[in-house]
Amino acid sequence: MTILSIIIPVYNSSSCLEDALKSVVIQNLDSYEIIVVDDGSTKEEHYACIDICKQYANTKLVTKENGGAASARNFGAKKARGILLAFLDSDDVWLKNKILSQIGYLKTQNADLVLGNIIVTDYFLNAKYKASKKISKNKYSLIKDLFYGKVIMNTPTILVTKDMFIRVGGFDESLKYREDHSFLIDVVGNGNGKIVLDPAYNTLRRERENSLSSVCDIYSELDKHMPFWLKFEKKYSFLITKKARKKLLSSLCLYYIRNERDADIKETLRCLKNDSYFLYLCYRLLTNSSSILSLLYTLRNKLRNAAF
Repeated sequence: MTILSIIIPVYNSSSCLEDALKSVVIQNLDSYEIIVVDDGSTKEEHYACIDICKQYANTKLVTKENGGAASARNFGAKKARGILLAFLDSDDVWLKNKILSQIGYLKTQNADLVLGNIIVTDYFLNAKYKASKKISKNKYSLIKDLFYGKVIMNTPTILVTKDMFIRVGGFDESLKYREDHSFLIDVVGNGNGKIVLDPAYNTLRRERENSLSSVCDIYSELDKHMPFWLKFEKKYSFLITKKARKKLLSSLCLYYIRNERDADIKETLRCLKNDSYFLYLCYRLLTNSSSILSLLYTLRNKLRNAAF
């Protein structure tokens, strides 16, 4: 019987795939399979994936039309034979014993899903800083933390029982954003579904080259989050979209100020003025302090990097 199925979606990212596969091999697992899901890559990229996958035992490449990460992960899960599922992005890497450590937590804590912490790296996997999570043991507190974005989500840290994955229906493919948070809320909300944290930093998360430019204007960002907010506001009376909106406006306003995106600052302040005049005044004052804000963030990053 296969114990673990590792699902790796790829979309025109063959250049990093071998790093991901090597990081699976060093886990020294007895019973596993790797399912690489080509989510509609170009022909050249697809052939590159074929050549790479042929070099690794217990590895198969499956293909589908492009549908996004959630669709690719669900597709891979349907092909999986393991009783446990783990997800790894093609440009990320696991450190040795990541899986065995999480399996230990799954068993001793009688959990359905285990999360882990990450080390953010540059493209060449040079460590930049650690990013940690805190997981509340209280079901409703954890749902709130996930809804309001307090728990930073990294899908490659997930280890989940296939039984629970099937029970919640996998990742919600109707959501194009925050489908990972949605999945975790579905797990916690499924009867006595239990999520625990392995505090070790066993996943290297490449900082995407386009991660900064991918932050859109305020209205596009609000539109991205809204389907997720509405889904769970309808399901749980204690979750409030208006509160989540304020939190997002606040964090994005800081981001826009720090990066001197004047047009976005103006529109975000307009939204804040309608939602909370107090927050509007606070961030209006900060607009004149962008240099100080940038200095504080630089100092924070230096402190983060000091550990390395």
